[in-house]
Parts: sequence; structure tokens; C-alpha cells
Amino acid sequence: MATKNTLKKYQTAYTNAKTNYNKAKRIDSTNKSTVENLNDKLKKAKGSEKDKLRTKLDAANKAKKASTNKVTKAKKAYTKAKSNLAMFKKSQASEKRKAALKIKTKVISKMKKDKPGYWKSKRPYVIPKYPGSTNSYVFIDNTSESETASTEVTTNTISPGQYINHYTQTQPIQRQIEGKLGGSSLSKVSGLKKQFNMLRRWATNGTEVEFHGQKYSSSAILTSVTANFDQPRDNALAVSVSLQDVRWAESATKKKSANNKGSSSSNSSNNKSKNDTGTKSPTKGDRDKVKPKAGKYLTIKKGDTYWAYHLKFGSSIANLRSWNGYPDRELPIGKKVRVK
Repeated sequence: MATKNTLKKYQTAYTNAKTNYNKAKRIDSTNKSTVENLNDKLKKAKGSEKDKLRTKLDAANKAKKASTNKVTKAKKAYTKAKSNLAMFKKSQASEKRKAALKIKTKVISKMKKDKPGYWKSKRPYVIPKYPGSTNSYVFIDNTSESETASTEVTTNTISPGQYINHYTQTQPIQRQIEGKLGGSSLSKVSGLKKQFNMLRRWATNGTEVEFHGQKYSSSAILTSVTANFDQPRDNALAVSVSLQDVRWAESATKKKSANNKGSSSSNSSNNKSKNDTGTKSPTKGDRDKVKPKAGKYLTIKKGDTYWAYHLKFGSSIANLRSWNGYPDRELPIGKKVRVK
């Protein structure tokens, strides 16, 4: 019967492989030191002592060769165990997400069944992106729902001619919901407190959630959850909830298809055969080896700036930066600069 793959199994294999690898390195290091010491002694030895040392040195070299081979094998086993553990964790995370998405479908069905009035009236609700149970949802009867988008600008001075968007930072969208939990004749305060505790737990754990209201947020975190237990409301609990949108980075790397790879390689080989002059093209971006492009060049003098070049020659600041690569305030005096 095949052994079931578990996280503990891969962790144990990784720990054992790491221990064996470290042990093999220690033994190999000791053998290396032994060989070095014997070589030093052999240089100073005389007569019959040399023969004895040579015998010992041969044995030490054999031991070192064997220990070096063990290090190589142990390193391969360690690398493989480490890779297997990482791959298993990744697959487990993927499986958990798939399972959570299946649960989400059940959560939606349960919301429609248990709270048909809330669902039909389109009451706002919060639900985890990857829920762990079918009870992972909270309806909020909102009295207000606001959204804030903000951009921060540096407080440092900005030189004339600079692009202002280089000194700004857009903040994630902030959402604020004021309202109550419950409010129907079937609501119970004890149940509402559990819902509030659920919201607070999501906030504390940094759980990724979705918000469905007047505006939709596919990915957010709860930054603040507040309840007012003093207000005398029947079957309701006054709450205030703040969310912040999460902006996930998208990879710009795109995999090329086999056909594209083939065509690009064939094109490049064809171009190479047609245009190959036997000289190596300079590396892109190497300022010392790349031949200057056609254009107008000047020698940088004290007080020169991109802004001054822009006013005199009409070249955009962006082009000046791209052509020369020098920082705006650190144009090196005496160097050549392209201005047009």
C-alpha cells in the first residue's frame, strides 16, 4: 500500500537530508584539514619518517575523496528534499484555495436560503475571499457607505521641469460603512455578537475579504471594526466598518508559445546570416562601448540642467533623461551630453 503524502513526511525528509548534508560537510572539512596537516609535516620530514607520512597521506586522500563524494550526494538529496517540500506546500495551498472556492459557492446558497429578505433587498455583505466554512458571511444594514481615493505628494521641494507624478504616491481606496447588524424580527443579539466577533477576527488576522455593496471590492482587508453596545436597539447591533482595497501586482512576464519561439529563433538566425559582419555588437546600456546615436552633443558646464537644455533646444525632459541617464541634479561637468 502506497504511503500517503503529507506535510510531515516532506518536512521529515527535508530535516534528515539537511542533517546528513551538514554532517557530510563537517567530515569532509576534517579530512581536508588532515590532508593539509600531513602535507605540511611531509615537507619537513626526513628519512624513514617520510615513508610513514606518505602512507598516512594516501589513506587521508582516499578518505577525503570519499567524503567529498558524500557531500555531493548529500547536497543533491538536500536540494531535492527542499524542492519537494516547497512544491508540496505550493500544491497544498492551491488545493486549499480550490476547496475554499467550492465552499464559497455553498456560502452564497446558504445566504440566499437563510436570509432571503436581506439578499433580495441587496443588503451589503462581507465575505472572505477564501472562506473556511459556510457560515463565513456578514450582512450589514448600512445607513451610509463612502469611498475615499487619495494621493500623497512629497513635502520636499521639487525642481522646475520635474514631472510631478514622480513625487506622488496613490493610496489604496478606503471604504467606510456605517449601519447595523440584524434588524429583523428573527435577529438575536447573541447571534449578532458572533457576527461582530467574526468581523473583528477577520480584521485581526488580516483576512482577504470581498465587499458587496453600492460599490464592489474583489480584494480588501478590514482595517477597523467598531460596535456600539450602548444604543438601545431591538434585534440590532450598531457597527462601523472600514476596509482598504488590496492591489495585487501582476507579472509582466509572458510565456511565448513554442511556435513563437521557433519563429523568433529562425528569424534571428536568418537576420544574423544576412547581417553578420563578423564583429560583435556592443552590449545595450554599456555607456563606454555603445556608439553615440546621431544627435547634437555638448560638453556639460557648471550650472547646466535638463531644464535649460529643454528651453534652448526644445527636447523633452523625458528624452534628455533617456538619452543620457544622468540624475537631474548631478550632471557631471566635462562629460558629453546629448541635447537634441
